[in-house]
Amino acid sequence: MLSSGPTARRPVLCAVLLVGWLLWAVSAWWASPRPVDATWLDRDLAAGRVVGWERAQGWIDDGVFLGGLAQARTDRQGTMIVWTTPAGQTRAVDLAADGTGPGSPLDRYTARLTAIRAPGGDPGAPARVLSVAVPGLAVAVGLAWLVALVSGAPPRHGTRWFWFWLGLLPPFGLGVLAWLYVECWRPPTGRVDRHSGLLGLAWGFAVGLVLSVLTIGLRSALGGNVVPGG
Repeated sequence: MLSSGPTARRPVLCAVLLVGWLLWAVSAWWASPRPVDATWLDRDLAAGRVVGWERAQGWIDDGVFLGGLAQARTDRQGTMIVWTTPAGQTRAVDLAADGTGPGSPLDRYTARLTAIRAPGGDPGAPARVLSVAVPGLAVAVGLAWLVALVSGAPPRHGTRWFWFWLGLLPPFGLGVLAWLYVECWRPPTGRVDRHSGLLGLAWGFAVGLVLSVLTIGLRSALGGNVVPGG
């Protein structure tokens, strides 16, 4: 007789989680702000690929931990120019090192952009949709994972608290992927490891720190267009 309990439902939940995570990860990668150099702004201006723009100073990343996107901190005197493309991508260049006075690159780019359209305004439909879809998908994936963790069969490796702390692991919810691999697809070994929540918290902090440093290194090596982030 087929079981209708948590164990039988787990493959379905795992498949839903994987699809949801993939949709969210791709959307978040595409829509995350990209720190680039002025060459990108020249190219987008020449090709007419600037839908909206603004001057800014730094980023507001309060919602990034929960799967949202960093938002530019709008400042009319800011040294950073942030713009959106018709495809919904956000790019930014910081021109502080080139000076801010009359005739500076910042002043010239601001004049060129103002001649096209006023700062602020509509960032374009794709950017609007992604700004809602990315955090929405993150919340949906997070809730589905919590339901699977709390109401599903007990984890084979670690307690529920262990996986709760690891599931919060940034970037891109890699802790959820670790749970999917270990608890859903890794062949059973017959061994049960009841790792504690405290160990999960420690692992989450340590691995999160390593991943953050690795992300910064990859962004320096590959460029902000490949490894985005505010």
